[in-house]
Amino acid sequence: MRKLEKLKEKLTYHVVDSTALLIESTPVYALFEKGVAKMSDDMSINARIFAGGLCFLGMGWLYSQGRDLSKKIFKITDKTKEKIQGAHDVAYNAVFNLALAPPIYAVSQVLAKEDLDLTKIAVGTGIAMILGAVNGAPQGYVVDTFRDLVGLKSCERKTYPKIIKKRSSKFKKSLAGGLAIATIGLTGLIYSLTPDNKPQQNLQTRPAIEQTSNYQNDSLENLVV
Repeated sequence: MRKLEKLKEKLTYHVVDSTALLIESTPVYALFEKGVAKMSDDMSINARIFAGGLCFLGMGWLYSQGRDLSKKIFKITDKTKEKIQGAHDVAYNAVFNLALAPPIYAVSQVLAKEDLDLTKIAVGTGIAMILGAVNGAPQGYVVDTFRDLVGLKSCERKTYPKIIKKRSSKFKKSLAGGLAIATIGLTGLIYSLTPDNKPQQNLQTRPAIEQTSNYQNDSLENLVV
């Protein structure tokens, strides 16, 4: 019975942490993939879906478990100075993204039916590392506070607003759900406002196909006449 409860607790932590990671990271990475790496909509969307799938299939658990273990090793708690917690998350995220980004972008490009472009993958990975470092502190903060919002673990960070911390469980859970919905809307807005950077070869193929089709139609008409 105790083993079952422990398994349930680990599964709950996994789902909550994975959701928190995706809420914070999805619109941020979508913006950089579209605005800086100049990826097509298909490649970027595939990357976000693939990353989300990996997150819930175990990558989110691996991230949060590795982060918790790293914090234990360096003796960092919620009450440690925010600068130190932030510096830890910066370094941890950069290393984590270095290992994760290349396969995600390679698979996403294949799924988008684009030729494998190592330059785009390298640029995407570099951006993921830099973004992981810059975004490390906010991402770690969201994980810690999201655990509190869903009632999993109280957040003792000094920067966690007391006006939220003291609210009811129902309010906190509603806020958590609202953040998830807002993430979907914001990500969709990013794709609608940024250009779809499709590979040039795809744009040049269509006229060639249309020209061939017109030629065939003309030939059939001549035969009929």
